[in-house]
Amino acid sequence: MSRAYLLLDRVQIENLPDRLFELTGGTPVHSLYQRTAYSALDKAGPVLIGVTPDSPLAMVFCQEWSATAGIWLESEADEDQVLAHVRGLIHARVDGVATVFFRFYDPRITALWLKDLPAPERDRLMGPVRLIRLPDLQIHQQTEPPAIPYAHKPWLVLTAEQLDHLNAVKRQSFSRQLIAHGQRYFPQYLNTMDSTALQQWAMECQASAARRGFSAVDEVLRWARFFTVLGTDFPDGVEHGAYRRLLDEPRVLPHQRLDNLNSALTHQLLTDKDFA
Repeated sequence: MSRAYLLLDRVQIENLPDRLFELTGGTPVHSLYQRTAYSALDKAGPVLIGVTPDSPLAMVFCQEWSATAGIWLESEADEDQVLAHVRGLIHARVDGVATVFFRFYDPRITALWLKDLPAPERDRLMGPVRLIRLPDLQIHQQTEPPAIPYAHKPWLVLTAEQLDHLNAVKRQSFSRQLIAHGQRYFPQYLNTMDSTALQQWAMECQASAARRGFSAVDEVLRWARFFTVLGTDFPDGVEHGAYRRLLDEPRVLPHQRLDNLNSALTHQLLTDKDFA
């Protein structure tokens, strides 16, 4: 009998453990980083959880998380086999030497990685997973290879070209998302730009956020408000002194820094005064 699972990106879903408990009442949640060399990063790693079609969890996944924050899997194998196999995919060797984390549970990466592979290779990589459901694609397995468990030396090998392609496409996808976000919330600033200017704006916005340690999707989308309204030199302009002080406050979590910046900008716009 086939069972369904969700593989979710904890970094992209705020308060994921609490959300899962509210939606399921306590269905077991398995961290992929547990029992690996990355156990110290457990709270930032992906998780696997069983799901029932048409359940509250399934509906929230389809409505909120399926585009960027997780994938739907189906398998007839035992849950332990599914967990063992997907745990083995958390890292990869690039050209047989360097080890990298592999975000195969990002649906945009999943599609690019698997859809054009020869069937025997795709089946081997899917292991006991018979079906992967993505927003615009279903990836079916044709044979039934066994699970390949986690090993400290990754069994998954990617070429540098594969990795560059996956990363480039992901960056392009996020740039489109960022531009759409900007055009929706800041049309007065962006609607006069042509496509080349919009691409440049998106790249510069991401680079600006990264210089201050913000690289997650939700963080960059929030950063776009400051970058757009306060200028592309934010937060280094002469008039941005108070914002820099907020950014440099010690012992403040990243999301709180963004909350503080947002409150400061809202106050400035309401009072129509420089905040320097």
